Parts: sequence; structure tokens; C-alpha cells
Amino acid sequence: MKTIRYLASLVMCLAALTLASCKGGSNGTASTSLDPPPVPDPPGAVPAFPLVDHVNQFDITLGNILFLELFILGDELFEAQYNALDGIGALRLPDGTPFRQRFSRVPPGGGRFTGPNGDACAGCHNVPFPASAGDASSNVIQDPAKDGVGPFNNRNTTSLFGSGVLQVLAEEITADLLEVRDDAAAAALPGGAPVTLPLDSKGLSFGTITATRDAFGIVTFDLSGIEGIDPDLVVRPFGWKGHVTALRDFVRGAAFNEMGMESDEIVDKIGGGDPDPDGDGVEGELSVGDITALVVYIAAQEVPTTLEFLVREGLEPRPTRAVAAAIAQGEALFDAIGCTDCHVPELRIDTPIFEEPTRRGGGHYFDPDLDPATTGYDPDRPFRFHLVQEGDEPRLAPHPNGGARVRLFGDLKRHRMGAQLADAQEMCVTDASGAVIKDGAADVTVDEMTFLTAELWGVGNSGPWLHDGRAASIRDAILLHGTEAPPAVGDPARSEAQESRDAFLALTITEQDAVIEFLESLVLFAFEEEE
Repeated sequence: MKTIRYLASLVMCLAALTLASCKGGSNGTASTSLDPPPVPDPPGAVPAFPLVDHVNQFDITLGNILFLELFILGDELFEAQYNALDGIGALRLPDGTPFRQRFSRVPPGGGRFTGPNGDACAGCHNVPFPASAGDASSNVIQDPAKDGVGPFNNRNTTSLFGSGVLQVLAEEITADLLEVRDDAAAAALPGGAPVTLPLDSKGLSFGTITATRDAFGIVTFDLSGIEGIDPDLVVRPFGWKGHVTALRDFVRGAAFNEMGMESDEIVDKIGGGDPDPDGDGVEGELSVGDITALVVYIAAQEVPTTLEFLVREGLEPRPTRAVAAAIAQGEALFDAIGCTDCHVPELRIDTPIFEEPTRRGGGHYFDPDLDPATTGYDPDRPFRFHLVQEGDEPRLAPHPNGGARVRLFGDLKRHRMGAQLADAQEMCVTDASGAVIKDGAADVTVDEMTFLTAELWGVGNSGPWLHDGRAASIRDAILLHGTEAPPAVGDPARSEAQESRDAFLALTITEQDAVIEFLESLVLFAFEEEE
């Protein structure tokens, strides 16, 4: 189990021991790793589901489960190595075709997006720490077309550290952009000139929006000036393409696509009245409450940190003067060569509280398919925790002007990265319900060459790097941001990072090493685990 370090550690330890017997599932009990270990059984002889019963969403909504207990329940669900009795894998494809392998790294078609690939969340998210990133062996193959006909997209496992922070940032930026859109509409006069406003939030620019009101009072928007975002102005912080809106959709999608563990809400979305659409003989594999527990657990993961923090906490030795000087020089050079244009060093969260579900961000981050009356999933009664005060450490630091500082080194925008990094297939963009969003009648997609800016917090020890893990070093990753013979400026196959990549190569070897030394000081870190 991941350690939760609170200032009042003794009190919290006692609370944790008490919470092991608190209400958690629908039968009022929850089995966690704080309980005595059970008598071992041969693997697969009994279900591996780690709780006495599934987590009841109504208990969460009614406040019967506190943060620490829900975190522990999510931890158990995340680390469990599920077996056939739990419904792991798939024996039938979405189109009804029998699937005899149960697991498959290569997408088998028939409507499946990936494998399924593994039997535990922690099986892929485990390098360098549990719930963080994954090594090259955990790469998965994605088939956005879902027809089993390659070539496919290759994906390296992303780190889950800081996931709750990313969603809250996205919610706040989205709210700002939607307010700009409303302001533009309000300023447009009937039959008057178009009104153009900058789409700015937290020092980031997402381009411009133009509103025109005709003589009948109907407002239309010109979105040709928007940059790095979809027509609905919703920031989507998850997935290498920035195509997944909400952490909940990411979590249940990963459970289904990567493990074949069907949540009740996924079964409802598939429809057709079949309670076991993957044909493995198991129904009710994950409840609505189970998914919420996983979402809260992942949202409360550590925030990536720095070597400076580890030294200050006495967790790493103080670097030599030469190394410290190289880190400082590398940080300055990183800015000078233009990398911080996209890898923005710091953003600020105004209200560092994670809600699940939430109406923030214009209501774009909760799933309206989940009926509060029947599921207990109620956006008017969200589960909340404070990102500065609760969760695994390291956490966010308070901002001197209120809220919290986020040393993200990202901008939550998409950028064209050129033909050399291109995927094989484009990716559809989904809303919080998992449905593909539309621009008129057309699906909204992210093209093969476009990616969300990768946040560099934690880049120092989360290799391999880039969306498909092709970079075996940070230097490789930098060089792959462009090519030796790039297309002309304005060519869509040219990487937006070409100039910064070339400026890096123009540095002396000592200066290049300093930039890498700085990046290697941005690390993922988790305190030692306790059982």
C-alpha cells in the first residue's frame, strides 16, 4: 500500500487502522491490506477482487466513506491482480466474435480499441514507482479505427502522478475560456461589427474567438483563430493526444480496454441488455463506487517534484557545486532556446480542491449518463479532497497569492510535432461520457502529427520517453522534436518545436549537458511503501 504521510502521522495511523473496519462496500464492510492476510489460495482458485464487497456509490455520496478510507479502497483495487473469476480479459469481441485468447497486445478488431493487455492497473503503471509510469515492456497497441487492420498506434504508459491536479487545471482553464466566449457574444451588437477576444487563461493563449450577432439577435462564432484546443473550448488533459476529457472516463476506459474489466457504467453504455458483453461469464465486475474509489486514489497521487525538494527533505544528498551550477544554467538555457513557450514552467490553481463528480468547467467534466437516482453519482453532492492538504506526498505547494503552485512544464495545449513523430491513425476526441464529440456532423479528431504538450514534471526518471517510448534518453527525445532536413516553415509536416530543437543543437556540448542535467532534476518520487 502506498504511504500517506500526514503531519499528524500518529493520529492518521490510528485513523487508518480504525478505517479498516469502517463501512465501505454495500454490505458495510471493506477488506483492505490493513486487515490480517488471508490464508493463501492457489492463484485463480478464488476471485482476486480485494474487497469484501463492491464499493457502494451511495455510501460515498452520503459521506459514509471518508477520504483516507476511499483512498485505501482505491489502492487495493489498483494493485489487485485480477483473474478469470473476476472477469479479467475478454472472451468475446464487441461485434460478437468469439475471442479465445483472453489477452492480446495486438488489437483483435471487432470493435476493440486495444488488447486487453494485462491483469492489474499496477502491472503497467509501476516505473519508477507504483502508480507512476511504465517501461517499454508495458507499451500497448491502440487501434482507434477498431477494425483490427493496421498499422496501429504504439503507446507508452503515462505516469498517473499529478492526475487530479491536471483535471482541476483543465476545469479552471475551460471555465475561463467559456467565459471569454460568453463575453464576446454579449459584446456583439445586432447587425454590428464582429467582436474578437483573446482566449487567454493563466497566462496561456488558446488563440482568439470572434462573435457576430445578426439583425435577428442570433450569435455565431468564428473559431478559425483558436489554437491547441477543440471547438467546444474544453481542455482535455488526458491521453498523449489530449483527447480524453475527464479522469473518470480515462480510468473506466483503461479498466475495460487494457484489462477487460467491465464497469457497470461501461456495460450500460455498450447497451443491448447483455450484462456480460465480453462473454467471460462474469457480471458486475466493477461498480460505480469502485470506479469512484479508483478515480480518487489516482487523483490523490503524488505530484512530481524536483531534486531541490528531495535535498531539502533530506532524501537525497546535496549535489556538488558543479552539478548545482549545471542545473541552474540548464534551466536558464531551457528558457533561452524557446522550450518554455510550450513547456510552461509554472501555472497556478485558484481552488486546489478535486471534486468527483463536479460541475466545474461548465459542466464538461462529469458524466451525464450516470443517473444520480439509480447510481448515487450526483454532481450536486461531490466527493471532495484538498490537493495541498490531502493525498500522497509530495503534494502541491501553496501559492503566495492563494491557491497552489503547479510546476507543470506544460501548457495543456496540442501542438503539431511533425511527420517524424506521427501516429499511424488519427484519434477521436471524447467528452466526459466517453462519446465522440462532433463539430456539426463530423467527428472531432486529433490528426496523426498533433499531440498534447507532455508535462515535463517527472521527466528526469520516467523513461523511456515520448508517446511511443521510442526515445531511450532525454537527449534522444529532444532531437526527435524535429529533423535534420525539416520541411519549410508553414508546411504541416514541420514540427512546431523544430526551432527549439535546432537551438539546442547549436549549444556547446557542455551547455547541452546542462539542459539535460536540469531536466533530470525534475523527478517522480514516492515515499517508501508500507504494508
